[in-house]
Amino acid sequence: MKNSANIKISLSSKRITEKIENDRFGLFLAKEWKRLIDPYTPRRNGQLVRLVSYQPFEITYKSPYSHYMYNGIVYIDPVYKAGGFTNDGGETWFSRPGISKIPSGRRFNYLKDMNPYATDHWDQAAAKSGQKKKLVSAANKYLIGRR
Repeated sequence: MKNSANIKISLSSKRITEKIENDRFGLFLAKEWKRLIDPYTPRRNGQLVRLVSYQPFEITYKSPYSHYMYNGIVYIDPVYKAGGFTNDGGETWFSRPGISKIPSGRRFNYLKDMNPYATDHWDQAAAKSGQKKKLVSAANKYLIGRR
């Protein structure tokens, strides 16, 4: 006697797509990823990690120097060969208005006292250290309704 079973499993791609391709889920992922990568983000006074905006599946760092910090290369004034100017002993820094900076070829030496893992390309560093797995786990919990 031969036993056989016919099993048909139908996945509704429309329902799956609706669950993962929506703004609520996208905002959840963006905010969760930001939380997970914060320990790898350079931090002196906190402006870089505080001044962000979120869109579904997207984080935008709004500090004027964020792209310099992310790329890890010191940009300098082309005339004075300085990365910035201060008149208060280093509390605040400024650049000459209207002057585009040029890459110096030097790498940033990130302070580690506020964030010991601070580095350039902080999202990639976080992913390599296991934070991406935590994001996937959080996303799974969200999708099955545990969040």
